[in-house]
Amino acid sequence: MTHDATLERSRGLTTKWFRAHERTCLITILVTAAVLRGLLVACSPTSFGYVWDFYHDGVRILWQTGHLPASTDCWQCYHPPFFYIAGLPLYAFGRSTAPDSATSDAHGLRWLAGLALVSSAITIYYGYRLLRLFRCRGGSLILGVALLASLPVLFISSYGAEADVVLTAILSAFIYYLTRDFTGPGSVTAAVRLGLLAGLGAATKYSGLVALVSVVILFAIRIVFGPRRILAARSATIVVVLCLAVGAWKYVDNYRHYATFFHANGSAQQGFSFSGNRAVGHHYEFTTLRMSELMHVFGPRSTRGALTDLPVYDSVFTTLHALAWSDMSFFSEPDRHGDPSHPYPRKRISVGVIAAVLLLGFVPELLAVVGFVVTIRRRLFRPLAIISLVAVSAYAWWFMSQEAWALKTKYLLFLAAPFVVYTVSGLAYIWRRTPRLGVAAAVLMALLLAATNVYLLAFAIA
Repeated sequence: MTHDATLERSRGLTTKWFRAHERTCLITILVTAAVLRGLLVACSPTSFGYVWDFYHDGVRILWQTGHLPASTDCWQCYHPPFFYIAGLPLYAFGRSTAPDSATSDAHGLRWLAGLALVSSAITIYYGYRLLRLFRCRGGSLILGVALLASLPVLFISSYGAEADVVLTAILSAFIYYLTRDFTGPGSVTAAVRLGLLAGLGAATKYSGLVALVSVVILFAIRIVFGPRRILAARSATIVVVLCLAVGAWKYVDNYRHYATFFHANGSAQQGFSFSGNRAVGHHYEFTTLRMSELMHVFGPRSTRGALTDLPVYDSVFTTLHALAWSDMSFFSEPDRHGDPSHPYPRKRISVGVIAAVLLLGFVPELLAVVGFVVTIRRRLFRPLAIISLVAVSAYAWWFMSQEAWALKTKYLLFLAAPFVVYTVSGLAYIWRRTPRLGVAAAVLMALLLAATNVYLLAFAIA
């Protein structure tokens, strides 16, 4: 038997084994994800979890005053209000369970941060459903779910009082239903569901508007090129009207008070400017990959200072990659956060493990690029392609005009489910075209998942 024949047979046997043990593998992945997240919660150094921005101030104000915070009431209060509204019952319940008034706020914040756990679970659930929608079975399904469940940026966001992971859950559901229901004619019920999800996204963060923009583009293509133009126009109208009904209040209020639909505090306002004198990325680097310098932000001999003060932060691809596959030391070095109270003490995590995750993390990213390119003309992938391009373009427009704290992978966290679909698609394409390279990529992916789970365990308990 030739080497190629042996390789082909082993691939077939491997596929059969994964199909036969698919359920067991998926349960193992989910139990592991649940245990690691339980440790993340139990060992969190703060009652509000791991957050970049203190969104919980807005929930406190809502609880204390009984009305939604004005944009100037706190630093993050300019965001749309859904997170504050959804978080209030949890915060209030947590306070009611406290044994005394001195600990009531901490109890409230712990329950509020638990909203992120629910959001993380919803994201993984819809990622699983999206993979099955694209006919992923056996090894490809297991790999996709394992990658999503262990993605460090989603894991760290799984316990924290922030709006980004809530938006991720909403848009993960939106992406799934958009892909499932509107590659065909779509029903009124499907359009209503999509409009409500798009409205909730817009009511959670400004970036949630990518849902509305994406669905308008998708329906515009359907209306122009057919078929069933009338049905497409009807669905588009329903989605837009419901989205505006649910999510437009904050934008109208912004315009009334600030003469802009996208009011923000601090440098974030620069990103929402539509004037012609925007400073376009004058200090960002788009052609560098500073991996050697990146490793100097970790470990006992790491460079001191806030994250945005470090030159490596200005390297766009380095920072977005590092914040996808680690915390880039933001929660593991006391002075990275910029908060003088140092809410996050130093974590002792092996630099070797971090380096392994960061290097192996390039494998799924390259596979996702391959997957995106080879599926760009396929109709079923059209919604994923549109929302990915809209999201990345809008984010690039937003961050390039700002001076600080604009590069955060969590701002694109809602693309996690499409990312794993493209990764699995890219691996399948290479597996078919170049079996040896496909096997090598699969082995590297397995090593990545092993290294990532070691890193997540160390991050949770350190």
